[in-house]
Amino acid sequence: MDSSLERNDHQSHPNHHRIASRHLLHVFPTFAIGGQQVRFAQIANACSQAYRHTIIALDGNFDAKSKLLETIDASFIDLSHLKQQHVLQRMQSIQHYLADHQHDTLMTYNWGAIEWALVHRIRSRATTTVTAPQHVHWEDGFGPEEQQERLPRRNIFRRLALSDDTKVVVPSHQLQYIAQQEWHVPSTQLVYFPNGIALPTLHPETQTLRQHPTFITLATLRAEKNIPRLIDSFLAAVPDGKLIIGGGGPLLEELRTYVVSLNQTDRIELTGNVTDIWGFLAQGDVFCLSSDTEQMPISVLEAMAMGLPIVSTEVGDIKTMLPPENQAYIAAPADYPATMKKLLAHQDYWPTIGRANKLRVSQHYSFDTMLHNFAALL
Repeated sequence: MDSSLERNDHQSHPNHHRIASRHLLHVFPTFAIGGQQVRFAQIANACSQAYRHTIIALDGNFDAKSKLLETIDASFIDLSHLKQQHVLQRMQSIQHYLADHQHDTLMTYNWGAIEWALVHRIRSRATTTVTAPQHVHWEDGFGPEEQQERLPRRNIFRRLALSDDTKVVVPSHQLQYIAQQEWHVPSTQLVYFPNGIALPTLHPETQTLRQHPTFITLATLRAEKNIPRLIDSFLAAVPDGKLIIGGGGPLLEELRTYVVSLNQTDRIELTGNVTDIWGFLAQGDVFCLSSDTEQMPISVLEAMAMGLPIVSTEVGDIKTMLPPENQAYIAAPADYPATMKKLLAHQDYWPTIGRANKLRVSQHYSFDTMLHNFAALL
């Protein structure tokens, strides 16, 4: 066995020796802060007595560890060195790791962890005397390389890796369709798992309309979020007001430089990482989503819970998430500036949209339902 695998196993939470009823091994391409990682942390925090977690980050980034409560029984393992290995050597390392570290359920996340799914399938078929651990594979969306259409070689690899007893979990109806049609996942294995949120403790009232409104977004700043589209659309459509962009990510400094080059630092603010989500969203009058690809963004649910109208590109399940009152402000990418301008022109309708959004999220996307769905997976 690769000795570096064993050394990394000591990067643990102080409470990692407490015994929990079920050991979950999570393999994340990254444990940086993002929608997938935040959802996991929220579920883990709510079920702190039920599970013991081992969290692998294949890039060595554990920023989302900050989202976990101190009471969570978790170990954190950096396996970033695996990417330096040849694919066959890497598969052998994965096999050794799965054999030497006991777990009840393997949870793999997105394309970046698909090799672990394949090794699990191979090991399960070779196991004759011991019941293989359960496998749950989560797919939450795609990077820029697959936002228009999936790569055929990846579709084939997914079909090979996802075994007959693997549960494949998706958060959107769009991704559910892709999994069935392109990856050939049987309906009996496919689990629709809509995101849910815990509502703010103090239910916000719809804010008083301001003369100079604030447009706001919250995202991990990656290419597929297309924040330049948001910046350009805001400047074209909103003559007075402010744009606040919350979130960190690999493009943060590049976007700050872009705002400086436009000489718009007085109107556009990039805050970096946000810890107080509700306090941050309370600064806004309109929530913006400018992504090229999404499935079911938690940030939109949070904005709905705060009673904000949403102006969004037509991606993923956005149309099914939002109520009829907000439907007119979902745009094709080319129409995004015009749609933002249309929403600005109907400012007197914002309180109506906000109330409808709050009602929608409370009725259809509850945190308790998400917790129930998670327990049902296991």
